[in-house]
Amino acid sequence: MPRYFFHTTDASRQHDDVGVELADDRAARREAICYTGSLLQDEPDLVQNERGLRVNVVDGDGRLKFAVMVSTLDSRWD
Repeated sequence: MPRYFFHTTDASRQHDDVGVELADDRAARREAICYTGSLLQDEPDLVQNERGLRVNVVDGDGRLKFAVMVSTLDSRWD
């Protein structure tokens, strides 16, 4: 099974050095969405900065497969 790594960026960066083995890209995408949701459930203020929250999913070769991004938008945004 391929190994996927979930690197997190909000106001800081957290590099996943361990990763997790998952069946395929589809399973990795689902895991990334659930992981992002759990981060927000524990710490909703992660998206209060202008950068929001981003979870990059990287394969074992270091290639970016996709990202989950969450941000807020001020009602006065133009």
